[in-house]
Amino acid sequence: MYQPKNFSDIAKTLSELSDRQQQLVTLVCAGNSNKDIAEKLGITEGTVKAHLHSIFDQLGVRSRIELMIALANHRPEKGADAD
Repeated sequence: MYQPKNFSDIAKTLSELSDRQQQLVTLVCAGNSNKDIAEKLGITEGTVKAHLHSIFDQLGVRSRIELMIALANHRPEKGADAD
């Protein structure tokens, strides 16, 4: 039976995504459509879709919603920003 991912399931792989892939993840989680992402990054919608499919495969998620849910469950550790 399929189990949805949570942050601990994808954290290591998420850190291994390219800078461009991480940009896409950020834009997806901000609620941007593929068209909006394409316009913001100066690429085609087809390229956005290709990047997203690659990201989903790498992270083991099936959709942008599952990606967003996995990331929404992440809470940064206290003091992580304090140096």
